[in-house]
Amino acid sequence: MNNQEFYRLFKHSKLAQVATPLSKKVRGPSTQTPTHQIIYTPKSSASRSDYGMKTALPKQVGESHIAFNDIDNSKNMPDVEKQAGSLYTRLRFQESGVVLKKSYNKANPLFAWESAKSLPGLRSDASENVTTQFNLNQNAPLLEVKAIVMENPEFYARFKKWVLERSPESLMLKVPSKLDALLKDFIASEAVKKRDYSLDDLIKSQNRSKTTGARSSVQGTAGLSYLQRGRLTNSPNGVKHGSIVPGRLVREREAAIGGLVANINERTTMLQANYAKNSPGRHTKQFVLPFKLNEAEITSTGSVRLHADGVKVGTWMLRSDLDTHHGNYTASNPNFGSLAERNKNDSSALESLLGLVSRPRN
Repeated sequence: MNNQEFYRLFKHSKLAQVATPLSKKVRGPSTQTPTHQIIYTPKSSASRSDYGMKTALPKQVGESHIAFNDIDNSKNMPDVEKQAGSLYTRLRFQESGVVLKKSYNKANPLFAWESAKSLPGLRSDASENVTTQFNLNQNAPLLEVKAIVMENPEFYARFKKWVLERSPESLMLKVPSKLDALLKDFIASEAVKKRDYSLDDLIKSQNRSKTTGARSSVQGTAGLSYLQRGRLTNSPNGVKHGSIVPGRLVREREAAIGGLVANINERTTMLQANYAKNSPGRHTKQFVLPFKLNEAEITSTGSVRLHADGVKVGTWMLRSDLDTHHGNYTASNPNFGSLAERNKNDSSALESLLGLVSRPRN
């Protein structure tokens, strides 16, 4: 495609300034980070399939959110699909009001700490070894390490002279740990030429660094939550002390909550799981159960780890969320309650049978 054809395509396009997709698969396997920018249009425009593109989309794309790989191309066939999963995942997480925990960083990376800067912070999370001192990744191939060493002529002679000036006893004792520490200090000095940083070191594709440079330690919250720990959240019933959200049981110790998979305490969901398994004509994943979010942690890879507990209160067992036209179904066991409730019912029935309850006189 020549420059004139590219200019014509860009001139007749209404939509510009869209982020380049990180992957060509719009609906591929789930990844830890979003790969496409989601485009929104009002429902009035979506009914006409008008998303600001040069070409009107088919009527089957009657949604307000889309994701695409190409806005325009020479074949006049944009690669567009309906996609809004990551957007609603972020909105549902913000509605929960949970504060993200970042335990792997000593300081909040959203603020201008010295260790949170992009280039100086590249080696903050990595282990201190020789390759990281050369501004390389820990898994850098041997050829790249040799190429950096070849750029420093007389490397061994200069290192020996540097050690002789600063720690001459290390050459006599030859302690490996001491020489290793001195080698790292020598490489970190300005006398050694290192690998230059580039913009590609800060770009991640498919959750991996494109080059062999050291990975960046700056990890934000990806827009999931900007709440700070320690702040009170008010509600019509007073101060909020927890977050109760709906979810579905996926496995014995996992639940799908707001588009994310949370780790749950198995003891807190035994009652709900047994009821869902023994319900006739229903699948376990069809039941919407209440869960209490205890903690949300963002890992060093950018994924979110949720920890939740099951909630045994409420009328979720008497409600059919899938079919609202039919009546509510009741539990198969009439004594489906806590131990105190069952003992109370049994004792009241026994007292009535023995006639020990005094009846009020008229």
